Amino acid sequence: MYANDFNGEIVINKESQVIEFIRNRPAFNANQFIFTFEGSGAPQLCAFVRDDYCVLYFLDAEQKGTFASYGDDNIRDETVTFYEDVHGAEVVLASTMVITVKQMTDACTEFFKTKTRPTCIKWMEL
Repeated sequence: MYANDFNGEIVINKESQVIEFIRNRPAFNANQFIFTFEGSGAPQLCAFVRDDYCVLYFLDAEQKGTFASYGDDNIRDETVTFYEDVHGAEVVLASTMVITVKQMTDACTEFFKTKTRPTCIKWMEL
């Protein structure tokens, strides 16, 4: 699997490498991860992470849709700010999409194993 984050791209061959990779938070206690298997870029799983907040996006390989994680909305604010790069470029996302770090970890490892949209979290179609 190809994995990209604030530090660049690497190849991941084992589930343990996925877990280690997503622990990396080099700037603002944050990172953005992109996982894919093919040169076309799909299927693709993208994760924004900051502190204990995470948002996932999934792009289907057959162009069957784009999905965002759907959280339990235990956050009081309507939006959460994430970072797109180490320089502090921000992206503001709806708090309804926020999931836990544990849920993100489970979803990323499931994607690594199945190459399909993870079933361990709830999704909303965009």
